[in-house]
This record gives sequence, C-alpha cells and structure tokens, in this order.
Amino acid sequence: MTSHPNPQVIMNEIIERLKRLSPKELLSYAIFNEEDEAKYYAELAEKAKRKSVRALFKKMSRESKGHELLLRRTFERLFPGEEPVKVDVPPVEVYPFYPEFEKVEDYIRALEYCMESELFAKRTYEILAGVAENEDVRGIAFELSQIEQKHYEEIKKVYDIVISFERRHVFIERLGSGAYLVTDDEKAKYILLDMLTENREVIAVIREHPDKFRELTEIDNVIWVSKISEEYPGKVVPPKFVPELKGELLKFLKSAKENGKQGVVFVQNVGYLVVELGFKDAMDFLLYVKDAAMVYNGYIIVSANPDAFEKKEWGLLTSEFEVIL
Repeated sequence: MTSHPNPQVIMNEIIERLKRLSPKELLSYAIFNEEDEAKYYAELAEKAKRKSVRALFKKMSRESKGHELLLRRTFERLFPGEEPVKVDVPPVEVYPFYPEFEKVEDYIRALEYCMESELFAKRTYEILAGVAENEDVRGIAFELSQIEQKHYEEIKKVYDIVISFERRHVFIERLGSGAYLVTDDEKAKYILLDMLTENREVIAVIREHPDKFRELTEIDNVIWVSKISEEYPGKVVPPKFVPELKGELLKFLKSAKENGKQGVVFVQNVGYLVVELGFKDAMDFLLYVKDAAMVYNGYIIVSANPDAFEKKEWGLLTSEFEVIL
C-alpha cells in the first residue's frame, strides 16, 4: 500500500529551509508561488461547470495575480534593478489536482483540497514569522500568512454553500418560483450565480459598487443604491427612491415571463434599506416585488444579516422569505 507523506513533516522541512533564506530569496519564493497559484486557479476555472465555483476560481486567480504584482513591486523597491531568483524549496501553495467536475463530490473534493492547501501555506508562514531571525523575513512571512488566511476564507464560503445544499438534497437551479433569503452578502452572490440557468434573466438592486459586483458575477443589469448618483455613469438610485422601483421591477418580471423566461430580482443588503427607509417601507417594497414574482413565475432573492434587525423584524422578514442559507 502506498504511504502518503506526512503534511507536518513536509511543513517542518519547508520551514527549516525558509528560515535560512534572505529577504530577497523569500520574496522571490513568494512571487513564484503566487504566480503558479494564479495559473492553477485559472485552469480550475476553465474546467469547472458550476457557475459559483467557476467564479470563485476566477477570483482566486485574479487575487493571486494581484498578490504576485504587489510582491514584485515590493521586490523592486527593496532590490532595485534586480530580478527575483529561483529558490530550491518546495512550494507551500496548491499542488496540481484536476478533478473532472462531473459530480457534486468533485466540487467538494476540489474545494477541500484548496482549503487544506491554503491553510498549509498559512501555517507555514505563521511559524516562519515566529522563528526567523531576520526581522524583514518575519515581516514578509506574517503578511503572506494573512494573504493565505483570506484565500482560505473565500474558498470556505463557496464550500459551505455546496455542502449545505448537498446535505439537504437541495438543487439551487431547481428552486421553485418564490422569495428566498440568504444571510451573507457574499454567499448570496454565489447562490445567485447558480440560479441563473439559460431560461432565467436577472436584475440586481445592489449596495456594493457595481464594478466589484460585476467582477465576480459578470452580471451587467444592475441598479446601484447610492447617494452619489452624479459620480457614477451607470444607473444609480438614491435609497429614498428605491420604493419607486416597484414599477420597473414589475415590468421586468412580466417581460421575462412573456419571453418564455423566469425573471430573478436580487436585492442586496436589506438591512441598509431598513436603515434608510424604515422597516415598514422597506418591507412594503420587498413584498410588492415578492407578489409580482409570484404572479409572473419569477424569483426575488434578498441578502440580509440577522444582526441588523430587531427580533420581531427578523421574524416578519423570515415569515415572508424562505431562508436558504
């Protein structure tokens, strides 16, 4: 029977070798690690069919590339006119692993693998930050450990979604027409992506900047709820005028049905609407859109953090919107 290497043994070996590196060598090592990781996640994104997972891997690839560029700028500042050097130390980032992405189990296995890899890298850099004698090496190692922690947390969001729905035997793309609530803004975007089959179209009423929203979701049909309408060229609605969107959203849902499709209205961060409009007016708006979605065989998906509501308010909201995560 083939024995697998002990991760702790590998980690200890890497740390011992990293401890002996100069700041130039450690920065070089990190640069090439991020470069390889960006390529790896890009390849995973090409293979993944599930929209949420594909969007996650694209994001991870972009972020890894961004980290590489940031590290390169640091290298250029510290060592002007020099190039990163190759270092003979095993990588702490992801190792090649290419699932087929045919079954849910493939996605679970891939996400678990990536989370384990990111945690391995984080722990390695944390230990290095504690034992390295060179102060610059300790500082670089600590920053790298924070990067890996953020990577892990981002992957875990999608992992939690996949696991939760798999355990309950719920298929997001098969959810019946209705009103649904997600208790995390980021997870809501990933769930929204998995809902968007070929026969559905979406309009999103969002709080975050549209460029950030589009970068992950690639959804263009957005309305930004903001008080700085003159500063942005896209469609912007001040929060006090959100109730006036009722007619536009009704028309959207009706048009989708007439075209043989299902309309999906996404409303991000209901807590913000409650702060700006008051709970009664915010609920009046949401229930109008919910009823329109029911009439025209569509959907309304909202994100709302329970900590932003009074107990009675949360009870009323969740009596009208089914909490799916």
